[in-house]
Amino acid sequence: MTHRGINRVVATVIVIGSAVGVFACGSSGPTSGAAMGTLSMKLTDAPFLVDSVQSVDVFVVRVDGRAAAADSTAAATGAPDDSAKVGGWAILATPNVRVNLLAYQNGQTLPLGSAVLTAGSYVGFRLVIDPTRSSITLKNGTMLNGGSTPGVVFPSGARSGIKINLTQPVVVVAGDTTSMLIDFDVANSFVLRGNTIMQNGLLFKPVVRAS
Repeated sequence: MTHRGINRVVATVIVIGSAVGVFACGSSGPTSGAAMGTLSMKLTDAPFLVDSVQSVDVFVVRVDGRAAAADSTAAATGAPDDSAKVGGWAILATPNVRVNLLAYQNGQTLPLGSAVLTAGSYVGFRLVIDPTRSSITLKNGTMLNGGSTPGVVFPSGARSGIKINLTQPVVVVAGDTTSMLIDFDVANSFVLRGNTIMQNGLLFKPVVRAS
C-alpha cells in the first residue's frame, strides 16, 4: 500500500452570531461591550480508498485559536501541557475523544464543540492531538501505534499541536454565520517508512489546511 490511497479528512468550523460569551481577539479574557460570535466545530472525512485499512483513530484533545498567525513552532507551543494561553492561544473546544476518521465520510460530521468569539478576524488555529491514544488498525486486525512493531512514529511526543493552514483569515461576523472547511490531508500525513506498512510502519507528518 502507498500513501496515495489514504484520503483526506475534512472538518467543518461554523461561526454563528451571538450576543453571549466572551473571547477577545488575541486574548482569552473578558471583553465588555464587544460584538460576539460563536465558533462551532464539526469533523468529517472524505472517502477512504485503502482496502487494507480498517480505521484511522486520532485522539483529538482540543481545538485552539488566536488572532495572530501561527507557524508550526507556534502551533506546538504549550500543546503538551495544556498551556493554551502560552503564545496567545485560547481553547475553543475540548472534545477529548478518539475519532475514527473513516466513520465520518460522505458528508457525515462529528461535532467537536463550540466557542463564543469576539467579532473580527482570526488567522491562527491548531488541533491538539494525543499520539499515545492514536492508532491505525489494518483489516487483518494489526494495530499500529507508537509502541507497536510495525508502528506509527509520532515525532512530537505525548501531545502534538498541529498547525491549520488557512487560505484566508476566518472572519467572525456578529449576528451572522461563517463556515471554515478544515482539510486534514491524511494522504500526506502518513508516510511509508519502508516498501509496505508491515515492513517498517508509518511516519506521522500531519498536513492540515482550511479554506
